[in-house]
Formats: sequence, structure tokens, C-alpha cells
Amino acid sequence: MPVPPPTTGRKLVLAPEIHDLGLRHVRAWTLTSDASLLKPTLDAADAAALLSRFPHEDSATGYRKLISSLGYPDTTPAGERLRQLVAERPWQGHGGVIDAVNIASVVIGGGIGLHDLTGLPQDPPLVVRRSPGGERIVPAFSSRSRPIPADDLTYGIHHPDGTFAPMAWLGKRDSDSADYQVTAQSRTVCVIALGHPDDRSEHTDSVITIVTAVLDLLGLPAEISTVPC
Repeated sequence: MPVPPPTTGRKLVLAPEIHDLGLRHVRAWTLTSDASLLKPTLDAADAAALLSRFPHEDSATGYRKLISSLGYPDTTPAGERLRQLVAERPWQGHGGVIDAVNIASVVIGGGIGLHDLTGLPQDPPLVVRRSPGGERIVPAFSSRSRPIPADDLTYGIHHPDGTFAPMAWLGKRDSDSADYQVTAQSRTVCVIALGHPDDRSEHTDSVITIVTAVLDLLGLPAEISTVPC
């Protein structure tokens, strides 16, 4: 699949400590549509066909290495948990782009971020960094704010006024922000693949190939652009 063209204005910024963690192939893309990105829903038969079409990567050790480097060696990475869940239970589709990202997560064996960017007045940079401490996030499907421990991994939007709005938190917990949760009203979303310390560029690059394949199967049109570093 051809590499999607760059997104005008928006940048992906990696703090130096992200390279120190061994994350050298972080990727991000925006997906834009005039219609809902949650319709239709991927059914069980099509999900099984897609999961058979793409070979599953042996990446559990790499993602466990990342979590351990953050100080949580006993934590099971999100992608590994999702693989277990899909293997043990009947497929449950949640709609469009969410299903596409879930299929990609199972295939690569790593968690992939999906966040709503609809309505942002500008194109502020997406910043990946370790938290300086003092930050808080309201996890998706929750109304309670939680503190992000210093040195846990976060990424989010760096606004022109200097404030940082976390979209995701990885470390003591693995949480997406409720403020950027994808809904039926979402028209522009961001997909972020962090990768792991032992991966190759093909690992995170494959995410958008898989997501595109799912959207094509669903007949869900979306303009896909790469967020450049």
C-alpha cells in the first residue's frame, strides 16, 4: 500500500527520553470522513477472515520489555490482553474504525491508540513523552480524574498556550482519555502506534495497512494521512 501523504500542519514530536526507551518507530496517522467512522460494524466472520489473512507477530517479549522499562514488570501489555480476550470470547464488533484498530492490535500484538480530533481549532503537535508528574487524565468510560505518575509514558496534544492535554497514559495503567474518545460524531481521528524496543519499522508501518484493509472491507471511506515527525 502506498504511504499516505503527510498531514498539513500537524507534527508528531518525540521527546528525547522516548528514544532512550528504545521506541524508534513511533507512527501516527489521521483518518477523516464526512460520515460516521463507526459504521458499519465488523461481524465475526469477517473478523476471523482478517485475522487469518495477516500473520500474527511474535511481539509479546518486546512489549513486556517496554512495560518493564517503565517500572511495571508484572503488568500485562494491552495488546497481549486483547489477544487473549479475542481468543477466548466470540468477536464483539464496536463499529468501523474501532474494529479496524482492534484487528490491527491483535495482529501486531500491541496496543494502538485511537483518539478523536474532531473540532480542534488548529493543528497542534502530537507529543510523545514521559510524564513530568502532576498530570491528570480522565480515563475513557469514566468520570473520575486520575494522576499520572512521573516517568510513565504519555502522549497528547501540546496546545499553543503551552498546556499539554494527555490523550493516553501507559505505565501503572493503560488508559485513553475520555476527552478524546471516538464517538458516532467523530469525523477526524488519530491512530498512534508506539511500537516496542525490539521492533522494526515494518512493525508499526503495518498498522495502517491493516486498518485500511478493514475499512475497505467495511466500505467505509476515509482520507488517511501520515502525521510527519
